[in-house]
Amino acid sequence: MKLAKNFLFYFSLFFASVAFSAGEQPGETFRFHLSNEPSTLDPHQQKSSASSYLLQNLYRNLFVYDNDKGLVPDLGESCKRESPLVLVCKLKKGLQWSDGTALTADDFLKGYQRVLNPKESSPRADLLFKIKNAGAIYKGQKKIETLGITAPNSTTLRFEFEEKDPDFEYNLASFLLSPVKNTLKPGQKASELVVNGPYKIADWIAGQKIQLINNTFYTSGNSQKRPLVEVLFVNEDSVALQLYEKNELSFLRRLPTLYIPKFKTRADFHWIPVVRFDYIGFGPALKDTPKLREALALALNYKDLQKVFSSEGVPGCPGIPSSWMTEELCYKFDAKKAKSVLSEEKKIPANLKLMYSSLGGEDHRRATEWMQSQWDKNLGVKVQLLLRENKVFISDLQQNPPALFRKGVAPDRPTCLATLETFADWSPENYIQLKDPEFQELLKKLGDTSSGFDQKKLCTQAVRFLMDRHLLIPLGSIHFAILAKQKYSGWRLNSMNQLDLAGLESKN
Repeated sequence: MKLAKNFLFYFSLFFASVAFSAGEQPGETFRFHLSNEPSTLDPHQQKSSASSYLLQNLYRNLFVYDNDKGLVPDLGESCKRESPLVLVCKLKKGLQWSDGTALTADDFLKGYQRVLNPKESSPRADLLFKIKNAGAIYKGQKKIETLGITAPNSTTLRFEFEEKDPDFEYNLASFLLSPVKNTLKPGQKASELVVNGPYKIADWIAGQKIQLINNTFYTSGNSQKRPLVEVLFVNEDSVALQLYEKNELSFLRRLPTLYIPKFKTRADFHWIPVVRFDYIGFGPALKDTPKLREALALALNYKDLQKVFSSEGVPGCPGIPSSWMTEELCYKFDAKKAKSVLSEEKKIPANLKLMYSSLGGEDHRRATEWMQSQWDKNLGVKVQLLLRENKVFISDLQQNPPALFRKGVAPDRPTCLATLETFADWSPENYIQLKDPEFQELLKKLGDTSSGFDQKKLCTQAVRFLMDRHLLIPLGSIHFAILAKQKYSGWRLNSMNQLDLAGLESKN
């Protein structure tokens, strides 16, 4: 009954405002959904990936990432290393904002300065911390004029680093570091937002959807024929699926795993591998109970979990690509050993809690309930589940993390270093609170080497460090099950879970 009511609610919301404002381009409308309405459209203030599919198409950077080609020029033309500590990048000539004004290197420089301004408290300022004086500026210890980024002319950016950062170019493919011309003030129309991506906002209907129209000043991709786009707010995966089946959505960004066996043979089904490192983390309450952590890791029947969720990768194994490592590292289910190990633990904390975010939808609920059942069945350990709205979830992780929590890691760059830096002592997402010098040294060596073999070796050592100490339980490689109407082509969803609609077009 609840599902039916929710469907009618979203159905009525959709038809409450179908038409675009007078004067806007007619034609086909490509519709996808977000699980929550954005709290802000400022790319420098994003704390999660919840709005990334929208913001990726409003804001762009020097590059876009392609699974096969790697970094492909977008607003940039090229980047060249003058030395290990100096990078010089060239912008394309004639770049424009969505209002037709010139977009120059100075706009990018102002964007970097804004991200590092202590008053802005940008949550992802760490993407710039290896640049000369960036960290000190963010802490208020140095003036912004000392930043190691300059704009010698309108199409040139020069980056000077304090230490080697071989992955930095990948940061220049992130909308999180895109230049910003204006932000929306209270009472201001969303259509007044000036952007630099393939789409701009036509209207924002509170509680329902955001309407997008083609930004003709962004000339890459299908610059003259992009269809209209609507972004609906639908917080339940099953409701979104019903809307898709009713042709009220063109793109279903997450098909619940329960439906994969039914849909996987359909022509509109897409099985897309993504670079992630999802895990069950152990909080401070379990810091001094290594045997309990080990027992919890051994007591899960990972093969059964793989079958339940039609998973390509095996839970218990790290989700990063096997090509990044020299050997396979996985936990194996062993209920007998788990009980034996648990018996060695002197004190088991009472009232164990596993917290997870509502952003994960129905799949995360099913997965945590399965784990709860496994630990009860195979260990006799009772674990209480805590569902939290994502903002509350992140706040709790930062201020008062529970004994266990489920966390997804979507790295900013497709490298092992980017993935494992999540657990660096300086990382704001180091929720397992790892502060071990040995692990930090492994990350430093990984960042310093350019040898492919050494990178694999160090990546393996760092992952083994986390697993041998049972600091977390990896949940295997992740594939996103996507449904997309065949009447549309040109959309791209890469392994970084970045949706690019620059080349979108309707076949009709």
